Amino acid sequence: MGRAKNEVKHQENENYRKVYVQWWVLVRTGVENDEELCHNCWLSKWKSNHVDPKQWVEIFCIAFSFSTKSNIIIHSMISINATHAFKAKVNLDAINNNSYAL
Repeated sequence: MGRAKNEVKHQENENYRKVYVQWWVLVRTGVENDEELCHNCWLSKWKSNHVDPKQWVEIFCIAFSFSTKSNIIIHSMISINATHAFKAKVNLDAINNNSYAL
């Protein structure tokens, strides 16, 4: 999961139509593989990824976005609320079905 930190709106900028993303990873203990780790990820806690924390991403690669509290810091734990999880799932299903969600 990523948290947008900045966007570029000026065409002259080399990062135009990109978003600066801070990456977050799942927090689970005792899992043995990625499938088990990602199962029901909507209900899990997430922490900032210190290994690969931030990068520029093309805006068309983003399936869903929402505003977060401004006081989230790099050591915070976050979760996805039910409304945002539902909207993200709808968009992911639409992408998988090659159609667009509203």
